[in-house]
Amino acid sequence: MFKQRVITALLLAPLALLAVFYLPLPGFVVFISAAFLLAAWEWSGFCGLANKSMRAMYVCLTAAIFLLLYVLLPAQLAQPLATQLLLHSLLLVGVAWWLIATLLVLTFPRSQKVWAKRDWLKALMGWFTLVPAWAAVLYIRHTGYAESEFTGAWLICALLGLVWAADIGGYIVGKPFGKHKLLPRVSPGKTVEGMLGGLGFVALLVTLVAALQDWPEQTAFWYIAALMLTVLSVFGDLSESMFKRVAGVKDSGAFLPGHGGILDRIDSLTATAPLFALIIALLSGHY
Repeated sequence: MFKQRVITALLLAPLALLAVFYLPLPGFVVFISAAFLLAAWEWSGFCGLANKSMRAMYVCLTAAIFLLLYVLLPAQLAQPLATQLLLHSLLLVGVAWWLIATLLVLTFPRSQKVWAKRDWLKALMGWFTLVPAWAAVLYIRHTGYAESEFTGAWLICALLGLVWAADIGGYIVGKPFGKHKLLPRVSPGKTVEGMLGGLGFVALLVTLVAALQDWPEQTAFWYIAALMLTVLSVFGDLSESMFKRVAGVKDSGAFLPGHGGILDRIDSLTATAPLFALIIALLSGHY
């Protein structure tokens, strides 16, 4: 299993980076949409849909939402965010949803009485998870594109680096030293020590970047933002674990050998992308 995970990661990571940096914007939209539609297929498995036709319908509806938004959004992506009602609303809805999802995780299993037997509500939760994150990634990639076509790509790398640092720190610290379960009813493997390790690794990453940038005035804000995003990334992982537990599955899918499904890889990204996009808009003066 470990060997399979390493091989898959070594193959996919360069392809993903090439797509982020070198695909033209329309190609990047196709690339990221394909990944999110695979995630929508996996989410449909949480919704109690009876057969592949119904699951395919959920994916088609998700694709229609993406297409409609892509028709409406491009003119807004390079403009001040606060003046763009649709995009701004999507990002705010994404942040609001993750506050709700965090509450659902913290109160699990009591919270499942509200949603576990309502397939339509779980389907709606899937769109709240995927659609704002999709819009956020597009907005981030378009940031500063007129000045440099790589600015948004580096920002996406920064978000991925933060998520990966939290994940790696959680594993390195939590695996040997984890003794206190974080939320055992949601995910028995998550520990308080692991979460603190993730926070520590992210703090080190921010410190390194700040030092390379000669400690800009915004450094204190970076630390605060990184703290919030790291906590969100943990709850992105926990939220998916909650839905998988209710659905009675170990992995969201089997698209990635050794890694499970697409959702298993992007759960933290879906949680952090909307807030990260808002932070980028604020820091860049485009809010």
